[in-house]
Amino acid sequence: MQGERAGAAFRARVEDAIERDDPAELAELALEIGVSGEPFEWAQSCTVQLVRHRSAGVRASAVASFGHLARRFGRLDPGRVRRLVEIALHDPSAAVRARADDAADDLRTFLGWQLERPAPSAERAR
Repeated sequence: MQGERAGAAFRARVEDAIERDDPAELAELALEIGVSGEPFEWAQSCTVQLVRHRSAGVRASAVASFGHLARRFGRLDPGRVRRLVEIALHDPSAAVRARADDAADDLRTFLGWQLERPAPSAERAR
């Protein structure tokens, strides 16, 4: 019962933060969702929402959370998540791209997904 209350309090905290739309708070919470958010459906839905945020910091944390969710639950909805990670691999922010690359590795490891990754640029290949 206490665990359920703690989970409900965390979900309420996240939902309030989404309404306030403070990028620093959301970036921190996005990682917490991946590491400890439950139930699965709620955690995945929040992460899907946050990976589309205007703040690169929030997007980076959210895409990293997909890897945590895959590790914890052994599943993600490919129809909702696969394309979002592939989009993050091409994000204008280097931080988002790096986190997406890590998430793609996690999705391959824990779910067997092969994601379409960008070809290394000439600058990175040198």
